Amino acid sequence: MLTTTQLDQTTIAKQLAEAIATFNILRLSDLLSDDGEFNIKNENNETLNGNKADFINWLQIKIDEYLFVNDDSERLIYIIDQCLHCRIGNPVIIFENGSFPVRTKDPWQREKCGLMLEFKDSLICGITFCYLFLKADNPFLFEKECYRRKK
Repeated sequence: MLTTTQLDQTTIAKQLAEAIATFNILRLSDLLSDDGEFNIKNENNETLNGNKADFINWLQIKIDEYLFVNDDSERLIYIIDQCLHCRIGNPVIIFENGSFPVRTKDPWQREKCGLMLEFKDSLICGITFCYLFLKADNPFLFEKECYRRKK
């Protein structure tokens, strides 16, 4: 009889966070579902849904860009929070205080972005950019919303 071990979402989220934080693309690939949907940004900074290969390629580019500027870095700093908007309670990994892998083009913008995870059968079947967190503060999001309402 074959026995399988089901990993809980917290463990999988920590494993993914460590894989990305240590730039371990092979480990990252093992944690993603082959038929999942994963957010990526195109050259116009538009959010698109990509497949596993698209996400891995996009993330590798972001890692290369990060290491080009931070060549002495051995790992990323991260926290695991929870989504407070579209999938309330789902884990959100916030790297480098929300500035990796999505960076704003304007340095005055301080909007933080995290990777919100969705799960199926002990794998990550979806990664969505998340901007509203349970514990981490995202003050620029509030400033941006106030500016929209003021217009």
